[in-house]
Amino acid sequence: MARQFFLLVTATLLLMSGCGGNTPAPASQAEPATPTVAASAEKPVEAAASSPATQAQTAQPIGGGPALTVEQIESIETYRMRVEVMSEGKPTAQIEVAHVKTPLAEDDQVTIYQNGEPIQANVRFINDTLYLNNGEKWTVISTFNLAELTVVTPSGLAEAAPGMTLVGEEEMSGRKTLHLQGDKTVIPDIQTGSDTLSVGGADAAQLDLWLDAEERFIVKLFFSLTIEGKTFTTEFLYYDFNAPIVVEVPTNVEEVNAPPTPMPAEVVALLGFNFPIPEGSQLSVVARTANILTTMSLAEARTYLEEAMAAAGFAQVGQAEERAKDKFFYTFQRDDRTVTANVFSVLTGKTTIQIGAAK
Repeated sequence: MARQFFLLVTATLLLMSGCGGNTPAPASQAEPATPTVAASAEKPVEAAASSPATQAQTAQPIGGGPALTVEQIESIETYRMRVEVMSEGKPTAQIEVAHVKTPLAEDDQVTIYQNGEPIQANVRFINDTLYLNNGEKWTVISTFNLAELTVVTPSGLAEAAPGMTLVGEEEMSGRKTLHLQGDKTVIPDIQTGSDTLSVGGADAAQLDLWLDAEERFIVKLFFSLTIEGKTFTTEFLYYDFNAPIVVEVPTNVEEVNAPPTPMPAEVVALLGFNFPIPEGSQLSVVARTANILTTMSLAEARTYLEEAMAAAGFAQVGQAEERAKDKFFYTFQRDDRTVTANVFSVLTGKTTIQIGAAK
């Protein structure tokens, strides 16, 4: 389980760093690109420790519904986010995000550590296009999913809130927050691509959430997991709510040829079967998962997946599960092989078909 938990982290950036043609290459170690934020980032406010008197009032779960995420709060139009993933006290990934909701735009400064050495990249999304700079040049890429870098996300753990207990009230990022805490008995399974992280068999796990006291969205998340004596942590911190943010279109962008319509032989070998790529789609492979960004609607992509899997000899197991808004999870079976897939849409007219390797 420990290997699966962080396999996605290294593979994703190595894939994203491939520029020019279709062969991925390691990113060079260069200074990060100049941030595009209009105003300087305010340092997040450190949390004050809860008093023993407050902690004594935390015997029962708080109940209620799942926590909200900042994306669900209409009063917040822009924000910044800091993500840090640690393994045995050493950084594995760090991401700094500047996000604008309308029109949708984002600037991500990503650092991945390999053998203690940082690999840096800058990803921007603007005007329905994803751009990557690995320190040398800007290119257009097909997909970038933060969940593939962190596995743990606020949206994936929001449902744990009702079963958690109140530790106290704290000031965080200029907001009054409720500090909640729970152990592995309240932490749900985490689905990412074709993999599921379940904490039930872990040595220990703890989740801390800091919820805005008025609007109940996650301001900070801290997740700790110990497996086979090794401890991994993930932290999300949101701040600079409604600060002025500008994300600029990169200059001197190098065009990258789209992949061929037939699925490349190496991807066929990875998946264990052929899955034809819809015309006009873009393909990337991350951690034994093929990501196909199509120009289809969500309904069209679901039908395409079902028909293509049937043509490959796979039978669908049960009905597709709607695990989040506009995100459907599938299971297919052929003989003793099982394949899982996700179909999800973030932007109108663009849908991703995500297929895991046959098991």
